[in-house]
Amino acid sequence: MEMLASALWISLLAATAPAAAAAPTPPAADGTLLEKTACPPNPLHTYEEYVEIRRRRLASEVAAAKEEGFEVAMPTDLTPMLISREDFATRLAYAGFECWHIRYASDGLAVTGYLWKPRDTAGKKLPLMVYLRGGNRDFGAVAPWMYSGFHQYLANGFVVMAPQYRGVDGGEGQEEFGGAEVRDVLNLLPLARSLPYVDTNNVFLHGWSRGGMEALVALKAGFAANAVAVGGPAVDFDQEIAKRPAMETVLSALIPGYADHPLESRHERSALLWPEKINAPLRLLHGGADWRVDPAQTLALAQKLQTLGKPYELIIYGGDDHGLSRNSEDADRRIIAWFKKYMR
Repeated sequence: MEMLASALWISLLAATAPAAAAAPTPPAADGTLLEKTACPPNPLHTYEEYVEIRRRRLASEVAAAKEEGFEVAMPTDLTPMLISREDFATRLAYAGFECWHIRYASDGLAVTGYLWKPRDTAGKKLPLMVYLRGGNRDFGAVAPWMYSGFHQYLANGFVVMAPQYRGVDGGEGQEEFGGAEVRDVLNLLPLARSLPYVDTNNVFLHGWSRGGMEALVALKAGFAANAVAVGGPAVDFDQEIAKRPAMETVLSALIPGYADHPLESRHERSALLWPEKINAPLRLLHGGADWRVDPAQTLALAQKLQTLGKPYELIIYGGDDHGLSRNSEDADRRIIAWFKKYMR
């Protein structure tokens, strides 16, 4: 009886003793694909909807300029800024292509982005274009059907990936406007290497506006690209703030320690001050009437590249805006041709 009571007591002790703490799960390696979800269907259905969205975006840009004291006229004729009905129908059909929302590991964080690719990749090795968005926080965030799901690039044989930057779209962490989130760009490369259909001997980088700055900072940080194309890039933040004081509000809100080190913070992000670190052929595109980023910045960078003997090409579209509304199709063709020129 005593033995039974002793056994029962030992059993009770075992049942009430705290379980040994489980070993913490190590963070996933940088570039690990954590989740992949099919994008929702394209919300556009008709050409008329497409035209109306273009009109609203242009009106929004006019209003944004006015808020900062710039006078921009609303175009009276949108025709030069529109693709044809036939092109719209082709892009809307998206035949043979697919879009995925992805979550991947970067610096111990789970961050998000998008992947656009052909449906049939069996036995293929396709060049990769990494696209870097402009804006900050939710403004300018990547959307699944931007640029018609990058239809023009996919139709020319590219796979396209775009990071959302940490802290956006449900991603962990906090973006720093050219700071730590540049690691989210670099960490797309190991993710690309894990995809059997991506040819990592042919990687290209394309950024617009703030994304142009991010692309150049990524090059400085070691991103290996065959060639790069940037549009409307901010490459001199001292000049940018002098022209648009509202930009300092963005920098001070996002860059850690900005209040204590404003010049250092701006200069780390200003490629005009370190052009020798741009070690990939660079195509520069800018609208001559861009109120968001003065085209003089791009001209100054081109001059620095010229002096250094760096490979570059410069295109200024006279009278066009920040997004090259009047010349976006030509810009895409030129960017694709630039990348194909440097295909291995």
